[in-house]
Amino acid sequence: MKRYAFAAMAGAAVGALVGAEFYLRRQDHAYNRDRWFHEEYDGAHPYIVFHNRSGWELMPGYSVAGIRINDYGFRGTDFPRRKDPDAVRIMCLGDSCTFGAPGDDSPYPYQLERQLEGMGLEREHQVINAGVDDHASINAQLRLPRLLAFEPDILIVYIGWNDMWLGNPKHYPDMRRKTQSYWHYGNGGDTGLRLLDQAKEILDLNTPPPIGSFDLEDFLPENFEYNMRRLIRTAKDDRVRVVLTTLPTLIPRDGGEMSLQNLDKLRYPKFLDRGDVDRLTQLYEIYDASIRRLAMEEDSDLIDLNAAFARMDGERGRYFSDTWHPTIEGSEIIAQALAQGLRDRGIVG
Repeated sequence: MKRYAFAAMAGAAVGALVGAEFYLRRQDHAYNRDRWFHEEYDGAHPYIVFHNRSGWELMPGYSVAGIRINDYGFRGTDFPRRKDPDAVRIMCLGDSCTFGAPGDDSPYPYQLERQLEGMGLEREHQVINAGVDDHASINAQLRLPRLLAFEPDILIVYIGWNDMWLGNPKHYPDMRRKTQSYWHYGNGGDTGLRLLDQAKEILDLNTPPPIGSFDLEDFLPENFEYNMRRLIRTAKDDRVRVVLTTLPTLIPRDGGEMSLQNLDKLRYPKFLDRGDVDRLTQLYEIYDASIRRLAMEEDSDLIDLNAAFARMDGERGRYFSDTWHPTIEGSEIIAQALAQGLRDRGIVG
């Protein structure tokens, strides 16, 4: 009799714990959703929706003012979820530079598919635009496991500007820890169990990430590199070939002169003074070196997109609308450079 009573009590205790965990997760989801819509989201992009894991993503089925999002939440037309075994599927992961301007033919992934079609390659190549406005490396690596369900053969990763804009070297918290949710990124206490996290918070046991302060000369974007390494390794574990890219920009190479019109187009992180082109260039070069180092250390392919604009320093204003966003013509140059780079490396054929 006592054995049955003990089993009943144990079952009730387990049920209570499971119920409490479920309740706290629902509350956590609602809290984060409200925080996103009421505290952080300014309504600038009506096609953006809250996502409790990656932060925010695209609204499936949205189609207004030259922005078309398919039923799977990718920019562009619908496609079969299951890949044709005879085709090569390329996924372009990135931020607003990948998402692109209004117009179906504006984003570089659309133009890349057209470029590959015109090369007379033996196999069909399908390109998926997996860009989301304002995503940084943390959003991308949290999102990637779900994207791999679409069976990409090649993953092009063109990301880094939002990391650059948010990562103030003078106030740089160490976020290099595994996390399951964007909303708990770097809080020092996310265990994946809301009950345990709640207990740690009540008992004030959470340890905030250490804050570093660096001069630009000594700065290394370790959070960015950590997220990128996890992203690259996750893709490779799924037998996906990873292609990193440098970040094309309005900033001229090798300290070249800029026209007054281009200087006026430049945008700066909040932690830099407007007009401080030298420090903006220095910050850009730090991330550029980081991407190149990641490609070498993680044995990944690298396509230097910024080099595609090397002979266009006097005309960069035609190809960029601000520091980093390519115009439609700029996206065409990017697509050409990618198509050529993929073929030259034997990645497509």
